[in-house]
Amino acid sequence: MPIPVCFMVMPFGKKATNAEAGKGPAEIDFDALWDKALRPMIQDLNYLPIRADQDAGTLIIQAMIERLAISDLVIADLTIPNANVYYEVGVRHAAQRQGCVMIAADWSKPLFDMAQMRRLTFALTDGKIPDDLAASIRKDLKDKIGQAIDLTSPVFQAIPGYPDRVDPSQLQSFRDVAERLAAFQGEVSVARGLPPAQAATEVKKLLDTYTQDAAAVPSVALDLVRLLRDLNDWNALLQFIDGLPPRLRQLPILREQHALALGKTGDDVKAIAELDALIRVEGDSSERSGLIGGRYKSLFERAPDAQTKSSHLNKAIQYYERGMMLDLNDYYPSCNLPRLYRQRKQGSDEKKAIDVATVALLACERGRKRNPQDPWIIPTLLGAAFDASDIPSARRLLDEIAQAGAAPFHVRSTAPDLRRALLLLQDAETSSALASILGDFQRLRDANGTVVALAGRRIDAENATERRFPPANEAVVAQRIHDMLIASASQQLVCSAACGADILALESAGQLGLSRRIILPFGRDRFRATSVTDRGESWGVRFDAILKQLTDEDIVELNAQGSDDDGYAAANARIVSEAISLASAQDRYALAAMVWNGLARSSTDMTDSFRKLAAKEKLEIIAVPTL
Repeated sequence: MPIPVCFMVMPFGKKATNAEAGKGPAEIDFDALWDKALRPMIQDLNYLPIRADQDAGTLIIQAMIERLAISDLVIADLTIPNANVYYEVGVRHAAQRQGCVMIAADWSKPLFDMAQMRRLTFALTDGKIPDDLAASIRKDLKDKIGQAIDLTSPVFQAIPGYPDRVDPSQLQSFRDVAERLAAFQGEVSVARGLPPAQAATEVKKLLDTYTQDAAAVPSVALDLVRLLRDLNDWNALLQFIDGLPPRLRQLPILREQHALALGKTGDDVKAIAELDALIRVEGDSSERSGLIGGRYKSLFERAPDAQTKSSHLNKAIQYYERGMMLDLNDYYPSCNLPRLYRQRKQGSDEKKAIDVATVALLACERGRKRNPQDPWIIPTLLGAAFDASDIPSARRLLDEIAQAGAAPFHVRSTAPDLRRALLLLQDAETSSALASILGDFQRLRDANGTVVALAGRRIDAENATERRFPPANEAVVAQRIHDMLIASASQQLVCSAACGADILALESAGQLGLSRRIILPFGRDRFRATSVTDRGESWGVRFDAILKQLTDEDIVELNAQGSDDDGYAAANARIVSEAISLASAQDRYALAAMVWNGLARSSTDMTDSFRKLAAKEKLEIIAVPTL
């Protein structure tokens, strides 16, 4: 009686594992694994072991398929994702009802479909396969494989009568599902092309119609998640994912989107914890480390003191750097780093910013060749053009985005980073040109422009011991405010009128022909004395000139009673609510701008209180530095 044949499906030579540090070797010698562990183990099972590379000549596709189809046993090593191995497993599953056993190191992470299939695991701690480890692998697998040989192939399990007695009438449910999925995908394509207000209505209909399908089909769930993401409807996205069955909620891609939504709703700490947990279970990736970097970037921007701010900035850089090194082809982590380096301003940070910008550009170009339809590549290249002060490229890329029809989510997600890059520029002529381009970019999402609610630092007194807005910085801050109003496509400004940020913003808005509304906590005479002329009568003259240009309707005097702080708090609340109301009435987008040094001076800091109010109302916040 002939000896039964076992065909071994596995990688050849030495291969990198990309395993997380401490969880598996960086490289595996698969030839040593075969020679010292797997081949002897197969012989111990009384099979003749054959591996593809043992032929004298090349194993052509026909010969490989023949062996997969007729071998008595096929063992496939899934320790690392390998396209050939995955394909050959699929061939065997379709060819034979039984006799396909999948094995993998106990730390490995097979890709999605393979991860759902039963596999036998073994300890693999040293990729060089020393003798004692080889003996342990042989012992570990021998009994397990003997018990798994008779398990039925997923193909034979799923299709009654396969391969030669299939009753098409029993597969009608598949056709019905296929037709329903085709209809769904068509409706998704339509929704993506609609203006935001119409898209929101259409997405609600899709949720009502296909939520049950989403619970059964992962691709439907993911499409609905992406639609909600593109609408920036983060609360609805969280609610939708939380309502899915556990087996879908635990899919890595949905866990990533859930963490992103947590961050976008302001719960950065919980988002980081969720991503950390995902990495511990499923391993790290450039996307996951990049998402954590983004959450630390958000925490950095909101940090209340210098020490916390520095810590969060360093963490953001650390995770973006890790994401970049995990996959140099992924431009998402690297494109965020240049601006963060320039904000940190340590030793070699400027050189790092230049070097990493080059990495990001190369990654974008590679990505564009691999997937020309990737909607993120051109917005990312636009950001790189801003970082490089490349005005012609920025204009060309904006034209490409406009012609392609940018999704609102891509505009809304990219614009804050472009504004951050803009406000880091030193040359006024360059920043003005790029501000105009960014304003056009903003209008791709907000055709009617925006309403900006603004608060900020008063100019420092002559004897100030702490620098918050030094008088010497007045001209550069005025330029930044001017550029910010242009870049945000602002049509209306709502703020108070104190000396410093307020008056500079009102003057810039007047020069640009924007509508202005002033909120004064007290009567104008009291306010002029307490918040304007205490830094010099010249500010009073400018205050008077601005008020003369406005109608009584656009000068709101709250005449607040109580302390000055009570009045300023009331003014902050009114500025935010007024901007939201005006934006809603005019079908515009409301933004909040903070002109400040980035740090709260105390728990009662009125500029920081304004930030918290704007965040509570979920307004996008633009930070304009005074230092």
